[in-house]
Amino acid sequence: MKKLLLYILSLFILAACSNEIPEYHQPVQAKRVILAYLIANNNLDNDIMKNVLWMYESLTTAQDSCTLLIYYKPNSTNKYLTIPEILEFQTNGYGQINNKEILSGDKLTIENVLMQAKRHQAVGGVSTNPLVMENNIRIMQNIAPAKSYGLLFGSHATGWMPAPNIRETFSFGIDGSEYNSINIPEMANALRNCFSNNLDFILFDACMMGIAEIYYEFQDVTKYCIASVMETPRVGFPYHRFFHQLYEEEINFQQICDEIIAFNKENDLWGTYAAIDCSQMGRLAEAIRYELLSHNISRDDLSHNIQQYGTGDFTYFSFDIKGIVESLNNGSIPPQFQEVLDNVVIAKSCIDDYDTPPLSLIKDKNNFCGIGMYIPNATGNTTWDNYYRSSISWYNAVGWSEIIPSNE
Repeated sequence: MKKLLLYILSLFILAACSNEIPEYHQPVQAKRVILAYLIANNNLDNDIMKNVLWMYESLTTAQDSCTLLIYYKPNSTNKYLTIPEILEFQTNGYGQINNKEILSGDKLTIENVLMQAKRHQAVGGVSTNPLVMENNIRIMQNIAPAKSYGLLFGSHATGWMPAPNIRETFSFGIDGSEYNSINIPEMANALRNCFSNNLDFILFDACMMGIAEIYYEFQDVTKYCIASVMETPRVGFPYHRFFHQLYEEEINFQQICDEIIAFNKENDLWGTYAAIDCSQMGRLAEAIRYELLSHNISRDDLSHNIQQYGTGDFTYFSFDIKGIVESLNNGSIPPQFQEVLDNVVIAKSCIDDYDTPPLSLIKDKNNFCGIGMYIPNATGNTTWDNYYRSSISWYNAVGWSEIIPSNE
């Protein structure tokens, strides 16, 4: 009888242990999957390829299961990829990526990272074509279904400005030619077709995307955006220093902005970065509309002494929003407007002691509110202004159509 009782007791103990061990070793499944859409069929291919290496390097530190899908369109000079592919990386939180030991030290090379990736065929064609973009994003979603996603875009960009243009603007992306670009309204619509209120953030690793015109177009596409209002260094974001943080349930956007700025300072680079709550863009549009219309101004009343963020052919493509409102209010900011602005710009950081022209634009970080906007007809470029008036929703939302005569 005693032997029988001991046998039964031992079965209970073994059963308990068998349940504990798998639970202890089973990593918590991450809810968010990160997708990257990298258009490198241009002179940034080497830099963007290194960005992939940096993303992998950051994933090696993850203590959780994390999934990364990368659509990569290479340049013809790329030594590792010859056609567009989708690269898959999945950590298990226990020192493995794609069920292989993580690469480190001398083994951490682009070639080895690509060998370790699970590689999927991508939809061919021009990567900035809306249908190509939609199809490849859907392929990535089918590979890794998730409750929510983060989305990263890497390439050249010139913000809201149309593509192509006599000043060689190209909106977002260069796939072999600036003519192979996608305008912001079309880009927003493509993403709108791919996501159903489950896109947590978009990170734009590209020049001049940190502007109200873009965030307003994306207000019903994503919750948050991270971007720079200025031209960005070609090395891209230092993903090896923060990428794994993008999987956290509550992302510390201020820490990410600070990490990028710290890296840029260490490498004698320039930069402005901010995180925006896109759901607040409607309130910001209303607040700016009130300021513009209630002061009964003409466009010419706004001084070019306002902090602006463009260089060369892009000079005056965007002005600091806080600076515009200060110009309307004799140098002060109405408290109600400041409250709206604080709810929109949830994190920001910049370098104000960079001294190499023409990217030494910011001399006082207090003049950087985190977000800029265009003043119509500020450049005298009729192509820009006609496009801005006809295609950019922000134009009507903030009341420019009521200030500027229709014949201008």
